[in-house]
Amino acid sequence: MSAGHAEPQGADRFEGLVSLFERIRERPGVRAGDRLRPLLISFGTEAEAQQVAHRLVERCRDDPGPVSHITSGVDGEGRPAPHAFTDLALLLRHVSHELSQPRQRFEPGLRFPMLSMLLWLLELRRMRLDQAQAGDGRPPDRQFASDAQRQLWGLAADLRAASGDDAGRRTLLGRGIRSRRRIMVPAERPGQQGRLASALSYVDQLAPIGVALIALVSATAASTLDLLAALVAGAAGLAFVLVQVAARTRDWAGGRRYRWFTSREQGYVHARSSGFLGFALEIVDRPEAAPGTPLDGDLERLLVAAFLHDLRAAYRRGMWRAAWARVRYPAVVVDRLPEGDPNRAQGRRFVERVEEVRRAEERFDPLVVAVLLGSRDEARTLALAVRAPLGEQSVTDLDGVRESAQGNPLWTGHEDERRRVAVLGTRRELRVDAGRGDGASTEPVYRGRRRPLASRPAVPWIVAGTLLAASVSVITYQAVQYCSPLTVRYAPNGECIGISDGSYVFHDRLRGVERRIEALNDQVVESGKPYVTIVYLGPMTTDPANRNSETDLLAGNHGEMAGLSIAQQRHNAAGGRPRLRILLANTGSRFRYARAVAGDIRRLAAADPTIVGVVGFGQSRRQTQEAIDELAKSALPMIGTTNTFDGTGLAKGRFSPYYFRLAPPNRRLAEHAAHWARNGQTGVRATTADVFLDTTRDDRYSRNLAQDFAAAFAPGKVRTLSYADPSQVSAKVQEACTKPAEIFYYAGRSDEFQLFVNKLANTECGGRRIVMAGDEVTKYVSDNAASIGRTDSIRLFFSPLAAREAWDPAWVGGQPLHVFYSSFGPVADELVGAKAPANARPSLTHAALGYDAAGAVIGAAERIYGDQDRTLPTAAAILSELTEPGEGALPQGATGLLRFGPRAVGHQIVEKPVLLTAVRPPDGRLEMVAVCGRLVSRPPATPGGCPPAR
Repeated sequence: MSAGHAEPQGADRFEGLVSLFERIRERPGVRAGDRLRPLLISFGTEAEAQQVAHRLVERCRDDPGPVSHITSGVDGEGRPAPHAFTDLALLLRHVSHELSQPRQRFEPGLRFPMLSMLLWLLELRRMRLDQAQAGDGRPPDRQFASDAQRQLWGLAADLRAASGDDAGRRTLLGRGIRSRRRIMVPAERPGQQGRLASALSYVDQLAPIGVALIALVSATAASTLDLLAALVAGAAGLAFVLVQVAARTRDWAGGRRYRWFTSREQGYVHARSSGFLGFALEIVDRPEAAPGTPLDGDLERLLVAAFLHDLRAAYRRGMWRAAWARVRYPAVVVDRLPEGDPNRAQGRRFVERVEEVRRAEERFDPLVVAVLLGSRDEARTLALAVRAPLGEQSVTDLDGVRESAQGNPLWTGHEDERRRVAVLGTRRELRVDAGRGDGASTEPVYRGRRRPLASRPAVPWIVAGTLLAASVSVITYQAVQYCSPLTVRYAPNGECIGISDGSYVFHDRLRGVERRIEALNDQVVESGKPYVTIVYLGPMTTDPANRNSETDLLAGNHGEMAGLSIAQQRHNAAGGRPRLRILLANTGSRFRYARAVAGDIRRLAAADPTIVGVVGFGQSRRQTQEAIDELAKSALPMIGTTNTFDGTGLAKGRFSPYYFRLAPPNRRLAEHAAHWARNGQTGVRATTADVFLDTTRDDRYSRNLAQDFAAAFAPGKVRTLSYADPSQVSAKVQEACTKPAEIFYYAGRSDEFQLFVNKLANTECGGRRIVMAGDEVTKYVSDNAASIGRTDSIRLFFSPLAAREAWDPAWVGGQPLHVFYSSFGPVADELVGAKAPANARPSLTHAALGYDAAGAVIGAAERIYGDQDRTLPTAAAILSELTEPGEGALPQGATGLLRFGPRAVGHQIVEKPVLLTAVRPPDGRLEMVAVCGRLVSRPPATPGGCPPAR
């Protein structure tokens, strides 16, 4: 009971009737499905009717559900009350307004968009009729209740003035609908502003779903793509939610939003022209059926049908939580009203029109109506007006609705009968005589099912909040662990891969050279001068799973990047045109993610036309070849630095037209090594050799070099000792030392060379061993030459791809030392410090190759820029220049002459120098033993020790 209401004695008599009402307005679960509810008619004395009405309305308020109470239309003094209804439209305004009031906290109220639009059109029609009755030029003297009403009056006048211009009137009406905004609940009185659709009214529907989707998409993007993708996904999701909210709070005259008015479901008023605007004009232009009767029968039925359609839409089970949370049907309670009360006739008309529309449509709607009347005859008259064709007229007293353990007998009987006939059932009304019998029972008043836990307002927010918290955790974790929000991403094994302009430090050892390249790049961009960009592709991180500090040595990449920066600095400082900009693309250790990063380069090159080439590709692995194949799809020129695999760039039996190699192939290196081994350049004329090789699946360097050496060493005897894992190296050394050959040829990687040397130094191997190695060990020697020199059990000879010692007059005659070598020392000191240990300094050999790779591209770019009237070179132009260089002196690089051969030989440099270098004890000093090939254009007479030219 509410405060202020005193219930008369004997009110417990109505408990059974209240239980029946509760069962009627209870919404079944999803399995039972929604069912049309019967009309509840109760009659009795005025006091009994008041008690029943009071109990029903209070019950709706105590057990929250939408309810509207139609009371007297006159006050105590006989004057019209604020809720006096002169027509059905006013009554529907009142009912929809009351039903829309939320009865539970945080629950959205019912909305009536179709009814609101129809009432707006009818108000516009009434103003048109008023203006027509007043006559042109003599508008009635009236005061407007709101600005909206004043605008509506102006719209009515404009529509009258545009009579005969259908297109113009459609435009005017469409503009008026848009300016009206979207009214979701009509005002209680014409002229007042109805309840507009606001952003907050849709937060309950859209926000939790939007937050959940944004959280899921952002977390997925952060974990599978990159942080920038997560931020973009989050921003796009938020924008989508805001656009949806904005769209739902604005109105337009489109056919989709108000398509019900023009559908087959609405069969009461038909438009003469198509579309919703045609229907709207039909309503506005509709004449009165009789003077003083603005609503004819069809309009009344249309109003009720729109009202029921809105209720049906509100209770449609769908994805929105609010529809599932509504476990009570909306109820309208009509009081017992005396003769002469204006609301009596309209209340009766409302009930009859509702039942008439239900019979015509035979569709479910959730409305529950309870009518309180004064006599049995009045109840019978109303029952006859609304009965179904099969209906049987009967009246039940309060004894017949007494609640028991088996339920409510009247309701149970009604449900049993209704199952035999779809939708309407066998009877449309339940009549109860409130003046007879006693409905009191030991059973409590029936209470309908509670809201499902999952449909409570807090649940979607809890779920969305949980997902949001999880998403924030994922994104935060990615942000903390993430490399860079732009183009450097987190690889599956923990390495940071991608493209940087030097601003992101891939490894502490590379910090100095990356900062140098970043600064030089900034100078290029800030100068405003035209520039070209080359991308360096190589491994700049170590494998997080391998804790051995000597593995995946970075001396080579450190050197190549240092050489690139020297070439960049010298060219730009000299005023070279175009300027040179360098990007760094980390493939991860052992080129693990080379193909993926190559795809990044392709996408970047498509967006940045200044990218004219890619250099690097330093390791002969399967992934390196995949990167070459990927970049070839964009026809980007590629220059390999230390990659010596014979088949690099080979696809379908032909070498790639886009790949150029600075280093000689393994076949040439092996031929020279075998010649030196047999002819005593190492101090012994060997006839036997033990060859150590790495047979790792993805490695193409080691097996290829070993095979080439074995073929070139013939007729000498070769024993191959292969390993597929670093842990097998020691066993292979022991196997070789059981019966050692005259020379050991190491064709493996620098990564395992320390294991090889350490085991050999600690194994009895028949005395000091001569070890020859390919160019790969240059990285290890660069960091550990002194240690090798102190290891008396071996004498190491290897073939670096470049060396300062090769520029001795004995090998180059009067040719001065290349400028690179005089520049390297100061730059290396700048990068790591003059007193830095050898294992922290960049490899000079690799720096010379990086310098020459940049020089080859920028030399071609300069020639094109000058020849083509300062036209910035493209990648295609650079490719053409590298393939068919112009006339003139050969470019002199730090590693030799820079002119690439034809595609048939893989664009290798003809007569590329091959060096034999010894690491001398005790300090690890490097000594050049032989230089074969053309290091300079005019070398001295070729000394002995080189194999005959092929």
